[in-house]
Amino acid sequence: MNQNKLQLVHLYQLWPSNNRFFCRGRLMTGPSADNTTNLITWLLILLIGAPFIVYISPQIWIVLHPSLPIISYVMYFSCVLFLFLTQFTDPGIIPRKEIIEKMKDENLLHLIPTEADNSNYNIRICITCMIKKPPRSNHCAECDNCVDVFDHHCPFVNNCIGKRNYAYFISFISTLTMAAISFGIEFLCFVILIATNDEKVQQILIIILMVPFGICILLVFGLLIFHIFLIITGKTTKEQLKNIEMDSTKRKCERTKSLFNCRLIVEKQKQDQIRYDYEMVDVNPIIVPA
Repeated sequence: MNQNKLQLVHLYQLWPSNNRFFCRGRLMTGPSADNTTNLITWLLILLIGAPFIVYISPQIWIVLHPSLPIISYVMYFSCVLFLFLTQFTDPGIIPRKEIIEKMKDENLLHLIPTEADNSNYNIRICITCMIKKPPRSNHCAECDNCVDVFDHHCPFVNNCIGKRNYAYFISFISTLTMAAISFGIEFLCFVILIATNDEKVQQILIIILMVPFGICILLVFGLLIFHIFLIITGKTTKEQLKNIEMDSTKRKCERTKSLFNCRLIVEKQKQDQIRYDYEMVDVNPIIVPA
């Protein structure tokens, strides 16, 4: 009896798009092209927040009142948490045809086009993913995936913003705005009440530091107002900017179950290219009869 080696791997090790996976497939994010922008985002939030959390807020707690530092702590750490969740949450990716076939999930087989679909102009087919695109879904060129209720690709969070992580994204920019405002108020109080009694020095510090800080607050606040408007109208960023009519009443943000499990054990074919091959030791090949 002939025997063949059947090699089993985790699904994320065969993932065909530009996504990257960490913690052995438990976390996924966007392409490496966003690394610089994303790193700057993390550094700005962490480095600007650190002096307030470590030094300024405790001083305001003692000299003025605990309420403002408490608000700053809650908003800042919530901001960091929601940034992490936005970046490392599946935004609503619709698996490609080859992934659906490997998953053998009957609930997703309807996404694979048939010959009859080729002549139906009401059905949108993604020629990259080779799937029928559900209403309001679009293919992201950066991540190279189709995303359900696609809003936009955000290099600052290194991920697409879609149906499954839009709520995290809104929470991130909301808490970021509130943290920036509370830090700004804390800084003014710190300069006036604690740092110095010299009015000229106070004015110089406020102008040098608060003007750029205020501009950043206005930019983030403007982004928040824009997305509040989108929530009210029910549109995505792409639909609003390109004046696209909504072709479905599908909810814009909804924490539905992901359509795939990155750690699912699947069979590797000869033509498959393995990513993260240094993790192959986790799943041992097995021998099956030919």
